[in-house]
Amino acid sequence: MLPMLKHRYRMASWLAMMVFAVLIGGVAHSADFRVTTEIYQNLSSKPAAKHLILFAGNLTYDLAEIQDRYVTVYDPDRKRVILLDREAKTRTTINTEDLVRITAQARAAAETSEQQQRLGILASPEVEGGQYSISFGDARYETMTQAPGEAEMAVRYGQFVDLASRLNLVHRRGLPPFARMTLSQRIASDGKIPKETTLTIRRGIQVDRFRSSHSFISTLSQQDRQQIDEIGGMLALYSEVPLSESGE
Repeated sequence: MLPMLKHRYRMASWLAMMVFAVLIGGVAHSADFRVTTEIYQNLSSKPAAKHLILFAGNLTYDLAEIQDRYVTVYDPDRKRVILLDREAKTRTTINTEDLVRITAQARAAAETSEQQQRLGILASPEVEGGQYSISFGDARYETMTQAPGEAEMAVRYGQFVDLASRLNLVHRRGLPPFARMTLSQRIASDGKIPKETTLTIRRGIQVDRFRSSHSFISTLSQQDRQQIDEIGGMLALYSEVPLSESGE
């Protein structure tokens, strides 16, 4: 088999395995860890957004820290994502199979090559040393990577980004997710985790840059575990509402 065909076969196999893992939570989770992500816009020294992401057992908790109204719980073993609204005291449950289906439908709706190019469906990652990049339309992602403390961290973080990207599509939030998903899948398949990601968007002469720094720590603090306990209480006590009535 030619090297290029081998690479495509390996990538296709890995992507299929990732989707399967999303649906059934198929990775045996061991170590707990935390990720802090801070997002800066253009030259601002003050983060526009900050997220604490806790990986504990088979669950992942995404806590917004600046606008701390919302918490998202990813539960791949039970094939669900739960949106928690602290202010309204409500929860919304979304089936991960629905996220996969909606993403597939959006991909299939782009019938022409021009549409696929514009949405990033055909975008392919470029790798140079520890830097990964991908471009589509007027946007370009560039990610500096690092080796994780444990190999499993790359798979679990990649799974989180995959589901979060699909959720953003449901919310119609941000750019089309396809290029970001492809880039993240490539990074995870290489056993890496992101250190810093820059998104550059060009609109005519205007250029906007969003820089995300990612800090990984291979343990959870006592405060982290207290927050997880508090979220457990929210899951038990908050009333269930459909996505159409959720605040996000």
